Order: sequence, then C-alpha cells, then structure tokens
Amino acid sequence: MSVLSCMNVSKLFQDNGFEALRSISISIGEGESVGIVGESGSGKSTLGSIIGGLDKPTDGTVFYHGTDISSLKGGAFRQFRRSVQYIFQDPKGAMNPYFTLRRVLIEPLRINFPGIGKTELENRVEEMVGKVGLPASILDAHPYEVSGGEAQRIAIARTLLPEPEVIIADECVSSLDLSIQAEVINLLRHARTETGASFLFISHDLDLVRYFCDRVYVMLHGRIVECLDCRHMEEEAASEYTKMLLEDAYGKD
Repeated sequence: MSVLSCMNVSKLFQDNGFEALRSISISIGEGESVGIVGESGSGKSTLGSIIGGLDKPTDGTVFYHGTDISSLKGGAFRQFRRSVQYIFQDPKGAMNPYFTLRRVLIEPLRINFPGIGKTELENRVEEMVGKVGLPASILDAHPYEVSGGEAQRIAIARTLLPEPEVIIADECVSSLDLSIQAEVINLLRHARTETGASFLFISHDLDLVRYFCDRVYVMLHGRIVECLDCRHMEEEAASEYTKMLLEDAYGKD
C-alpha cells in the first residue's frame, strides 16, 4: 500500500475558471522518492499542495495509508500533519520574520511533541541545525539576516524535526545558486537515507529529478503524460513532450 496517493484529483479555480489539474492519480511508496516534472504552469505545485493537505481538490481523493485525508479528524489529522511535511520554494516567505530561527524551529516541534521539556527542545533543535551544516549561533538570527542557502537549510531542519514519513519538496532549490543547489540536494539525499522518509520532489529540472528520484511523473497542462523509471527514462519515454524535455536536459545523441 502507498504511504500517500491521490485518485482522480482535479482542481478548478472558481475565480477565473482555470482548470489546474485534470483527473490526476499518483502514488508514493514507503521510502520511495517520486518526482513531478513539467514546465511552469503545468500544475505541479497545485498537485503538491493538494497531496500535502494544504489545499482541497475540486474532485478526487487523497489517501494517507489508504484513508481519505478529508475524513481525518482530531488526533488522526494531527498525525497526518506531522507525518507529511513541506519544503517550500521560498523558505524565508514560509517563516515568521519576527521570530528568531530558534523559535521558527522550536514552535512546530513544541506543537508536535507537547510532552517535551524546554531543554530537550533546545537540544533537538541545536542537534538538527548541526546535521544540516549550520552553527548553533545562527539560531539567534532572524530569517531576513541569513542567506537563501542558510534559510533553505533551516527549512529542511524544520521539516525533519517532526520525523515525517513523507516530505514534499516544491522547487526547493530553484532559487539557489548552482553550488548551493548541489549542497542542498545532497543534504536531502542524506536525510532520505538516514530517516527512510518518502519524497515527492517537484521540479522543472529533469536532471535534478533523475539524480534524486526513483520514478518521475511528467505533467503537461494539468495532466499526467506518463510515469517513468528514472534509470531508464530515454528507453521508456513515449510522449513527444517527455522526449523534448530529455533533449533539452541532455541534448541529442
């Protein structure tokens, strides 16, 4: 059984009549990294926000361990929120600018683990910050006082602290310099190996998806074009759109 999946999910924005998703079905297995790739406007981020429970579909169902997430209440819903975490494209925009980075990390940890004392919370946060390659001294800074790469590392630390089953990474390195991109991607790969978490990795960069993922769904105009094994994309690709993406990424033979 999949950890997280959706069946026939569609999304129509009522304000402008735009149909962002059209009967999408995907699945993410335990410990699996699944990519979503497509050009800007293809519906990737909309799909990610619906699967992560941040938005609701117009039609269709999202399942967490086989249970419709719209039916989750109370403790079951809190467990889902803790187990499915999100890394946003703009890490600073997802942080309260008035909080220190210490508070940015401690607040969700305190909510998810209400029985933990202040000292242990502090220790867990400082340990995690070290794991993502940052000094503990950075915790006294505010989001606007650190670089984009540092902010993204803090965002990853915040995502890992609740010990999630699934991490949805939405274009989480697209705004970073190439050298920082590589560092962050390798950090995520290490986190995947260490924790066993599943990933939904959303990107327009087919090369990054190939490096990080096991399977990739190709999206175009709100639809799934095809699903490919990342090790055999060239051999399996049947869609002209996918072949164009491959040619753009790797050039012609």
